[in-house]
Amino acid sequence: MWLAVKSVITLIVSMLLTVFPSSEILKSMDILELATQRENCLLNASIVSDVHIDVDWPIGEWVWANGLNDLERSADPIDALIVSGDLTNYGDGPSMESFFKIMADSPCAKHWVTAMGNHDVGHVEDTTQEGARQRFVDLYNELNPSGHKIDKAYYKMDINGYRFVVLVDDGEDTWDHPDMAEEQYQFLDASLAEAADRGLPMFVVCHVPVEGVNGQDKIWEDGGLGDCSDRVQSILEKYENVFFISGHVHTGINGPLVENIFGFSCVETINGVNYINLPTYMIINRYGVPWGGMGFQMEVYEDEVLFRARNFGSSKWYPVYDHSVELV
Repeated sequence: MWLAVKSVITLIVSMLLTVFPSSEILKSMDILELATQRENCLLNASIVSDVHIDVDWPIGEWVWANGLNDLERSADPIDALIVSGDLTNYGDGPSMESFFKIMADSPCAKHWVTAMGNHDVGHVEDTTQEGARQRFVDLYNELNPSGHKIDKAYYKMDINGYRFVVLVDDGEDTWDHPDMAEEQYQFLDASLAEAADRGLPMFVVCHVPVEGVNGQDKIWEDGGLGDCSDRVQSILEKYENVFFISGHVHTGINGPLVENIFGFSCVETINGVNYINLPTYMIINRYGVPWGGMGFQMEVYEDEVLFRARNFGSSKWYPVYDHSVELV
């Protein structure tokens, strides 16, 4: 009961902060252009999660396309568009195809880094879970303008020399409780080890957060990686400057207020690993800015990775929720 009351209080406070922003935020809202904050940005990426495209709800397709229009107008080239899962609402073929076609019709980023979520894998009704994963692979390969090809729903790729590893629930009949085969753990470890000697940050994209990070245990008790969590974390902690990007729990982008009251943040560093949990792009968020369309512009520099809060739908920055992670 108290958790529900706290959630309502946080939502109300977040809405007030958004509707009646501080003078710092209000001043920044006059600068709508999507552009890097500093010169010499080495990797410029837009990151969102939980788009939940549903062809039976066309407004969602418009909201997704509208956000990509913001990226198209960027003053600086965007190297990658990262979507951390739940690309669709039910994983059906028409909705998955619509998600990718909207991206293909928008020259918004040079590369795609897209992960499957539980709604893309476990909520499908027109195929098996394995069929849903194969459909994702086929559409990614068919419509991706960069020409990058993948063989499985979990894969690796390099962008500007930076390693990205995408993970997926590859169990059968696991629904909202992720499972990973031994092969995928080995793939994660080998992919990070292969790129570690470059001395550059490495990014792991997985729809579901690890247990107890970014407030997962407070927001959604069963919304983490469960039995997979310890194994994934043990691999991540072997390497320096690893960033784990997730979504799923529908928390909002938040800052000091949520951290002081509830004890968590959407950007946390634990045992040397940097965990970033993204808001839902399509549905109202909790414990932070509630609006849809929210995400981060991730800018990688030689000395830091900067996460700049932005509403891609309304083309507005929210600098009070920016996070900077210094590289070691």
